[in-house]
Amino acid sequence: MNLFAFAGAVLGTTCLSLALLVVLYGKTTLHRVWALFNLSVAIWGAGAFFIGISTTPSSAIISWKLAHVGGIFIPVCFFHTICVFCEIDTKRKRAIQFAYLQGFFFLFMNFTDFFITKVRFAFNSLYYNQAAGVSYPVFFIIWVGLVVWGHYELIKYYRKSSGIKRHQSIYFFIGMLLGFAGGSTNFFPMFGIDIYPFGNFTIPIYCLISTYAILRYRLMDINFVFRKSMVYSISAGILTSLFVVLVVSMTKFLSSIAGVKSFAVTVVAALIIAFLFNPLKNKIQSFIDKSFYKKNYDYYPTIRKISRELTSIFDLDDLFKYVGNAIVSTLGLTNIYVLHAVPGSGYEIVYSQSNKKDQDEKDKNDHSENDEEMKIQINSEVVKFYRKSEDVLVKDELPAHEKQLGQEIIERIKSDLEPFHGEVVVPVFNDTKLVLLLVLGEKLSGDMFTNDDINLLGIISNQFAVSIKNAQLYKDKVHSERLASIGMMSATFAHEIRNPLTSLKTFAQLMPEKYNDEEFRVSFSKIVEGEIERIDGLINDLLDYSTEKKSSRSNNFNLVSLVDETVDYVKGKLDFEKKKITIEKYYGISVIEMSGDATNLKQAFINLITNGCQAMYGEGMLKVQINPDGDYVDIAITDTGEGIHPDDISKIFDPFVTTKEMGIGLGLAISKRIVEDHKGSIKVKSQLLKGTTFTISLPVQN
Repeated sequence: MNLFAFAGAVLGTTCLSLALLVVLYGKTTLHRVWALFNLSVAIWGAGAFFIGISTTPSSAIISWKLAHVGGIFIPVCFFHTICVFCEIDTKRKRAIQFAYLQGFFFLFMNFTDFFITKVRFAFNSLYYNQAAGVSYPVFFIIWVGLVVWGHYELIKYYRKSSGIKRHQSIYFFIGMLLGFAGGSTNFFPMFGIDIYPFGNFTIPIYCLISTYAILRYRLMDINFVFRKSMVYSISAGILTSLFVVLVVSMTKFLSSIAGVKSFAVTVVAALIIAFLFNPLKNKIQSFIDKSFYKKNYDYYPTIRKISRELTSIFDLDDLFKYVGNAIVSTLGLTNIYVLHAVPGSGYEIVYSQSNKKDQDEKDKNDHSENDEEMKIQINSEVVKFYRKSEDVLVKDELPAHEKQLGQEIIERIKSDLEPFHGEVVVPVFNDTKLVLLLVLGEKLSGDMFTNDDINLLGIISNQFAVSIKNAQLYKDKVHSERLASIGMMSATFAHEIRNPLTSLKTFAQLMPEKYNDEEFRVSFSKIVEGEIERIDGLINDLLDYSTEKKSSRSNNFNLVSLVDETVDYVKGKLDFEKKKITIEKYYGISVIEMSGDATNLKQAFINLITNGCQAMYGEGMLKVQINPDGDYVDIAITDTGEGIHPDDISKIFDPFVTTKEMGIGLGLAISKRIVEDHKGSIKVKSQLLKGTTFTISLPVQN
């Protein structure tokens, strides 16, 4: 067997295998046409094999006619494949029809004397075709024309495409260019240029490049899983075949030209194989691992991390932001849009992120301005798709659903995703209702979305749905608690304000009768003033608690003086002269310069000191201590009152919780907020029948 026959056998086997692969895993028009192209090349390879082993001119002519059955349709199917791949088959419909018509015409000519008439013995090894028919030059011109036209269309498509399509087109172009560059050398000897057609060996390279593009970038939208062991076996087989070609070539060259015996060549070749086979095999397998099985993230740890984080987020906006960021960073996407269902309208953007680095500033500005206008309508094909399916939708896989959906619907879905530059759509269902659509852009690397990616997105979608439901339940719970709090506040406030109002009403009713009674008027004036002050205090407490905004007032003051003034103020207000309460002051320092809202802090101290005094029911000792502690200062207020029950300790800072007969339970809540606004903390220790200590810890802010 000569090299021409061997090359024909190799390219015939590889192209037939690729054709079978496309037929088995492809389902669209593109796959069928590409399979015909590879079958045509395989027929050419089979014919080349029989040409190489022909022993007579008559058998060689028959083999050449067989080879040309494939050769005639190689440019035809190639041009048709390119038109469908580049999505211009409708525009080039007449050109495609012409290509097939001329193909069938020359197929007929192939079996007449107007195409191949005789062969000549060339290169001392095979009977080569000698084109003597008048139609053959015309066939060659059209053959070259279709090949050049197809490559031109492929270049144009590459320039306007992006992402995975750009990668597909460049690999397809390189493979086809190498294949046709080598295959065209078969024409040289036909026109008197006696160059041995080694180019047939480049055609299997086209098959390898195409297979790589299928595995890495889902060329022609073919998607299947190749087990690593199978890839290793194929790589070892290809390596062995290359060594066989090397041995055969060396044996033939050295035996015929250098006069070296074939046995000696075989021995040398065996030694070369022994030394190089394993290192080369390991290098190839390492390349396969990096090229085909490279992982950008750890699948299961990523799922655990995202699931754990989602369980702790209860705000919808925070959920949208976290999931968007997690998907973009994990998969390395150019952009993502989170669209939320709006009743009766469609799906509007609630969060978006873009990482695309190769777009100019103008595109970014235009994109951000149009974000608010971009939406997916309720009657769009994407939404209709999810009325029947819950799968992750991958735009590059849509052609595989052509029979199920129809080409028109596929184009509409692509049109829906175009404003978002969307490549993948992930649905999020709440029960059976589609509540969110996650529209993902392409990967920054240009890689395809793998099965692991799709599985990860499906799990995130399910976890996202659960988190949204939890967030809604939490929101409902907070709303219910807020309503209950408002109800409790209203009832408490109504109860507390009713008593002074009753007193005021009683005195107002008696006023006409006892107006001339001076003692009554004096008593009335004192009571009215006290009750109005009490009502004013209740209202102020309520306003202080309900105002969440921090005080913007800030002034410098001496904390020791502030505490001391507060103690004296409460002492005068409660009239300790009539009670058996003593006060002990322990100030470890006379001056502690602070900055903050002195008025608010004084109110907090008043509340705590007043509570301590009231807890002793007119008899006991109140101790006030100031203890500097580095960057902090502790103010401890201790009473010898009845103490706080252990079950109530955890609730004393909650609003509307009180054990007093008078008051609405806001004093401690307000005090805690004031202290925390000053970046401090408040703690309590208490023993029943022994007393209570409140300790305020504040940072010293000079």
